Amino acid sequence: MYIKLRHLEVFHAVMEEGSISKAATRLNLSQPAVSIALTNLEEIVGYSLFHRSKGHFSPRPEAFLLKSDAELSVMAVERFGNRASLIGRGGTGYIRVGSIGAPAFSVLPRLMSRFTAENPLVEVDLQVRSSAQIAYLVGNGQLDIGLVEAPVAAANVTAQEFEVPCVCIMSEQSSLAGMQSLGPKDLSGHRLIGIDRGNQVERALQKTCADAGVPLNIFMRGFFFAVVRRMVSEGGGIAVVDALNGMQELADGVVSRPFQPTIHHRLAMITNSISDLSQPAQQFAALLSAEIEWVCEI
Repeated sequence: MYIKLRHLEVFHAVMEEGSISKAATRLNLSQPAVSIALTNLEEIVGYSLFHRSKGHFSPRPEAFLLKSDAELSVMAVERFGNRASLIGRGGTGYIRVGSIGAPAFSVLPRLMSRFTAENPLVEVDLQVRSSAQIAYLVGNGQLDIGLVEAPVAAANVTAQEFEVPCVCIMSEQSSLAGMQSLGPKDLSGHRLIGIDRGNQVERALQKTCADAGVPLNIFMRGFFFAVVRRMVSEGGGIAVVDALNGMQELADGVVSRPFQPTIHHRLAMITNSISDLSQPAQQFAALLSAEIEWVCEI
């Protein structure tokens, strides 16, 4: 079975864009060229990947099963091109970082900006993905450093775990802003913004409040801590989030207060246990570890 890179690029673009026309625009190809490439790919694999009927085009289940493999292949080629270009410009390093949402929206943008300013010949690539995806990519060498939720159950990775404390965030105009710290009973009667029912922080908060006999009035939810903070800034209520996001100085009218008893968001920084990090990646990992440890000690 001989599949060309162009077949994977077209397939990946169509799966991401949702239509042949949008994929053609993205790839700077004609729509017939995209259609032909898809047909050729289907002939190579031996079965249909898309439903086609008058006025309707959609992926079949088989296409979704192949989507992640195509994405990894395209990513590998893009990384090769990026690294080759960097070497050609006299660059000395290329660091690939994968992160879940919490650190990706808080600590990483600041550290990446600082690190690349001090190391102008090093390029840092950040990818936001699920913990499982990051662990897989770090384990097979496609990412250098990963930030995931702990505990970590993955092959070929070494993990450094952190317990990041959570804080209660609210508008600076809130009656709770005058308190030094908050507990479950202080949440009573306030509109609470939750994370996700399966999130480790939300589960811990539910248990802590249940033990204290305090019902939670959750009116909204957001999947990322950074999204929840934005909801708080828009007057949606109060929330308990990780300190990485909750204690940022964003001039958005949001303030944070310690929450007692302490609830932790467990994170892990993972690296490949078989291959050594490059010197720039080691420096970035040390900087990242120190930043998270500093927050953990607050």
